[in-house]
Amino acid sequence: MAPDPTSRKPAQPPQPTTLEDVRQQILADEGVDQRRRQELSSALRTVGKALGKPLPEILADPAHLQRQLEKITAAMVGLSQGRWRNACSYSRSALRQAGITRIPGRYDVPMSSEWADLMKEAKDQRTRYGLSRLARYLTINGVTLHEVSDAVMDRFQEDLAAGMIKKPRTIRRNASLIWNSAAGSVASWPKQKLTVPDHRKTYSVPWSTFPPSLQADVDAYLDRQAGKDILVELDFRPLKAGSLKTRRTQLRQFVSALVHRGRDPQTLRSLADLVPIGTVKEGLRFYLDRPQKARKHAYDIAGLLRAIARHWVKVDAGHLDQLKAICRRVDPGHRGMTERNQDLLRQFEDPANVQALVTLPQRILAGVPKTGKPSRRHAFDVQVAVAIEILLMLPLRIDNLVKLNLESNFRRTNRSRIVHIAIPKGQVKNTVDINAVLPETTVRLIHTYTQRFRPLLLKNPSPWLFPGEGGKAKDKQTLRKQITRCIKERVGLSMHPHLFRHFAAFVYLKANPGAYGVVRLLHGHKSVETTTKYYCGMETAAAVQLFDQNMLKLQGHSVGHGREKAV
Repeated sequence: MAPDPTSRKPAQPPQPTTLEDVRQQILADEGVDQRRRQELSSALRTVGKALGKPLPEILADPAHLQRQLEKITAAMVGLSQGRWRNACSYSRSALRQAGITRIPGRYDVPMSSEWADLMKEAKDQRTRYGLSRLARYLTINGVTLHEVSDAVMDRFQEDLAAGMIKKPRTIRRNASLIWNSAAGSVASWPKQKLTVPDHRKTYSVPWSTFPPSLQADVDAYLDRQAGKDILVELDFRPLKAGSLKTRRTQLRQFVSALVHRGRDPQTLRSLADLVPIGTVKEGLRFYLDRPQKARKHAYDIAGLLRAIARHWVKVDAGHLDQLKAICRRVDPGHRGMTERNQDLLRQFEDPANVQALVTLPQRILAGVPKTGKPSRRHAFDVQVAVAIEILLMLPLRIDNLVKLNLESNFRRTNRSRIVHIAIPKGQVKNTVDINAVLPETTVRLIHTYTQRFRPLLLKNPSPWLFPGEGGKAKDKQTLRKQITRCIKERVGLSMHPHLFRHFAAFVYLKANPGAYGVVRLLHGHKSVETTTKYYCGMETAAAVQLFDQNMLKLQGHSVGHGREKAV
């Protein structure tokens, strides 16, 4: 007997698969206020424009969407911070309204009485604030305190990702850390400990895994490379601290690669055990089996092993020839600027982006109140403005930038307004003295910073232009992140400190095609070949444009602003 059609349950609407599906479902939902529907629809369209795709081509995958949106700032899409925050927030609400996400961006429900009582016993704000989201999540899902486990935290992280919440792994990890801390300090806190995830992508194993003799040999080799024994005559230039650190890291990575390939770490007793041909090939295969970008790393390590074999282990000529052949085979062939930096420089094909960057320091200063006592936030803003200004006018490496010393690196003659930055060659990577006159606008910005803002950042007397903790210079990674974040948030450009060196060459060669000599002197390259290797070709478009303009003139056209008119 056929079933009665009237007894069937109404068909459920299909799950939206794209943002356009979500938008249409929102617009058709008469249970939602008309104005609210329009707000959610508009937010989805804004997100689509920011991602550079039509909504029917954007999958309604919350985790993927959040990862993409984290790369975008308000400046990148030409919106105010408030409007961009609202667009992201409304987009999350739209996905939740469509039944795709389950967890809100912000809870508006109170935590359970069990949690509330426990929070009262936790005196520190870190515990109360850091576990607030978890407490409300567990309350809504009916999970008691004694049921909290790694499996519950796994679901918590999954729901965060599905709810387009920023950095779900970090939230879960921090919650686990705080929970474990509270379990040891709050008497009534449940005593089960949570596993704290380790998201570091590292394959290196500790030096303690290997025989002490290996590390002793590594130390001796690096001491020689550093020229620590001043009585030993060297036939090479001693390495600087940064290069020595790189060599140590490369050696640790290579022996770790051997362990991952099945080598017993106890058989690696000295550097001599690292350079046999079979051992070198086995370790390099670990890198060659990884993504293509690891090939450059394999080449660098192969070169280091060849140098150790020749100068430290002193292998015979046949052995050395085989190592040289290995280096030739793994050589990726690429020289000069990385593809990533080439991609980043394409932002500056647009003159508006160039203008936005070069005027940023003065605009930051203009946005700070001119009267009254400034805040520490303002002081940090101006500090970053000074760092960017110096990089624009004198593209230093980050190591030299963070260690600018007001007492020894800034020179001003009596009653002169001319200020030099002087850095002796012993502090410079390529051992070339830096001696540059700063423009007056830069000097005024530095003076304003040191007189009005820098004192707010000092806890103890410090000679550093960018002071850090304990009287030391600011950590270079911290300054790097501050510069990168400032440029991204304020002008919507992806820029790291070292890229300023390439940016300087890019804009100068674009205005002066072929002028490699000036760039060589600016960067302190010892030969123009080094400069050409990095920057040859980046001014080609400008050179072609100048050639075309000249040809158009010969043809009888007037040329101006990229257009030509018949005469």
